[in-house]
Amino acid sequence: MLKDSAVYSKIILSVVPGIAVCTTALSALIFGAISFVSVTVSWLLIYLLKGFLNKKTAPFACAVISLGIIGILTMVASLFFKAELEGVSHYLPLLAVTTALLLPQEIMFASLKDAFANGLLQGATGSAFLFTCTVLKEVLGKGSIFGFDIYTKIFPAAEFFATAAGGLLIAAGLTVVYNLLVKCSEKRGAK
Repeated sequence: MLKDSAVYSKIILSVVPGIAVCTTALSALIFGAISFVSVTVSWLLIYLLKGFLNKKTAPFACAVISLGIIGILTMVASLFFKAELEGVSHYLPLLAVTTALLLPQEIMFASLKDAFANGLLQGATGSAFLFTCTVLKEVLGKGSIFGFDIYTKIFPAAEFFATAAGGLLIAAGLTVVYNLLVKCSEKRGAK
């Protein structure tokens, strides 16, 4: 599934709001966990409701289900991580929209096993990508990780990378690296 560049692009697009707004590794972990659970549960519920849905109504139903799940998860997470969610919580509903609009329906409606496996894969991959980008944002842009200073006493951090544009530049760079790795593995497989 991940070797398909269109699917990979959809997964990355689904976490772009998080890449733009998460500034610390902890906020990315929380955002990623909410994303992972909402995507996985949404895929399962849409599969279970597939008898009542068609390809036109599935994205709308997915958006509604995702919004509900994200709302509940955000309320629970804000009880424990209010400060970390303060700057990102209003962007969490974008996850529901992107998940619904980028839904690979042909895979989703195949079987329960496929829906569950692909929901887990999409949620885990998106969350891992978000976390990786945000860690790089924090390290390059603030010179710290999880609030611990790494190198700013030696030389200053490149503050541009802590911004939304910097995060998206990091995401683009990681996508280039991923595409190069896929191409190298395909060449080795062809030999």
